[in-house]
Amino acid sequence: MTEDYYAEPMGEKKSNTTLIIIIVVVVVVIVLCCCCVLGTMLLGGPAIGNVFSNVIEELEMTPVP
Repeated sequence: MTEDYYAEPMGEKKSNTTLIIIIVVVVVVIVLCCCCVLGTMLLGGPAIGNVFSNVIEELEMTPVP
């Protein structure tokens, strides 16, 4: 009879499981976004670096009086 008083309600257990699933999904999405950004930087990095290098070379250096 006393075991019934210590049983966990089913509602709280379901809520905790849902919360854990949501947290795992959010973490996976964040990790995938980081991987995509890193991949883009690795593949497009040289092209982006060349653009900035050309801009710096084209700037005329004027002497400051």
